[in-house]
This record gives sequence, structure tokens and C-alpha cells, in this order.
Amino acid sequence: MTLPFKAVAVDMDGTFLDDKHQYDAEKFDQILTELEKQNVQFIVASGRPYARLKEDFKGFTDRIDFVSVNGARLIAKGKQVGITGMSKKLVLELIDYVTSRYSHVTTMVYGPTRAYLVETDPKEDKAFLSYFAHVTSEVARWEDLPEQDYVEITFNCSGKEAHAIETGFNNEHSEVISAFGSADFAVDINAYGVSKASGLKELLNKFGLTSEDLIAFGDGGNDIPMLKLAKYSYAMENAMDEVKEVARFIAPKNTESGVFKVLQKYIDENK
Repeated sequence: MTLPFKAVAVDMDGTFLDDKHQYDAEKFDQILTELEKQNVQFIVASGRPYARLKEDFKGFTDRIDFVSVNGARLIAKGKQVGITGMSKKLVLELIDYVTSRYSHVTTMVYGPTRAYLVETDPKEDKAFLSYFAHVTSEVARWEDLPEQDYVEITFNCSGKEAHAIETGFNNEHSEVISAFGSADFAVDINAYGVSKASGLKELLNKFGLTSEDLIAFGDGGNDIPMLKLAKYSYAMENAMDEVKEVARFIAPKNTESGVFKVLQKYIDENK
């Protein structure tokens, strides 16, 4: 028998990782080996940048692929195969728009290979955000950002503000953006049209696959597009209510290795 899917896509925080930002590497190796035997692609679909994900999956990066920063940067076989950025001008307009409306917001801006913070932001907030970026630099003010395109902005405000930020900004500006509530504590901003679903479609096409071949797992607002895309969509038991509403199935909690349990069940049933 063969598995009913040919690609697996997993979110990281709240999904693949437990609440200590960890996973069982030995168990992952076992499951990945079984998936490889059936030519199933394993794709990490995360708001995290590739610099962070390389560390998270040290020892596995040559065996898996990445839809990073919510689909803005795609990595296959260790090589960048797609990138969609925002201009520095748009980034500065966004920061001004959000910080003028939401007080005490700490911001992080992701370039292709490193993230940027402002020196004057609270140390504890910068330390928290820096974990997700892995490679960071600080600037005295946002205007000092290097002249390049940027793949994502993260604001540490409630994820519930994502829709208001997206619609409010897009109604006032000629350049438009996509905003996702990646968690209860963050809003991620990407170029308009960028999502985990758009990134997955592009990667799947490169592999000769479609959404009919995809199983996906998620828990946050930025996972909704990919769960709508996947034929086999799983919201974690700990997921946001709006995520559960779009998923076809519910997986056990991230703290109970829910992704591994579901995949192992498929593997055992199709031996």
C-alpha cells in the first residue's frame, strides 16, 4: 500500500514544536525515513526565516524543503528557488502606520538573510524576537536600514489585529500587503499575495505535485491559507478557533507530538 499523500507541510511554533520550541529528532528521523521510502516530500512551512530554520533542522536540511517567512522565500535542496520582497519605502510606511496606532509595539524587519531591530526597543522584547530570526543586526532608526528588499515584518502585537492592519493600510496606500496573525502575540506582514499556500503551490509545482497530494498541519492564522489548500488539512487541538473551522481534521496537541502521531498512524496503516 502507499500513502494517500506525496507531500507533508508543517508549521513550526504551536504545531511541530512543543512549548519549549523543541521536537524529538530521533522520532523525526524515523518518520522522515519512512516518508522517503515512499518518495514523500517533507516541507517546513513557517513564518520563521531560513536562517533560523537551518538551525532548527540541523542534520536534516539536505532531506527537507522550506517555505520560509510565510512563503516569501522558498528553499529546495538547500538552494533558494523563489523570493518575494517588499521595498524599503513600503517597509518604512508600514512601520509608521502600525507604530502610530498601536502603542508599545516592538518591530523586527527580515531581509533575505538577516533581521533588523531598532537599538532603542526594550531589551527583553528584542531578545524574544531575535530567537525567531537567529541572525540579527540593530539600527539606530528604521531609516538606516540597508537599501534592499525585505521579506517580512513582525510586530509584537495581538494576532487579532492582523485584519485591521491589513485592511487599514491597504485602504490608504497604493502598495498593498498581506497580514497574518501568526500567534496571539504577533502579526506578520508580507508582500501582497504571499502566503504559505502560494509558496507551497510553487514548490509543489516544481515537484510535479498538486494540492491533492498535500497533507498540512497548522495552528495559527498564517496557516489558514495552506490548510485551505491541502486535501488533507489538520488543525492542532491547541489551534485558534478560526483555524479549526477551515481544517478537515484535528490532530493532537503540539505538546503531545500531534504531527508525529498522525503521520505515524498513516505510515502504520499503509505498510
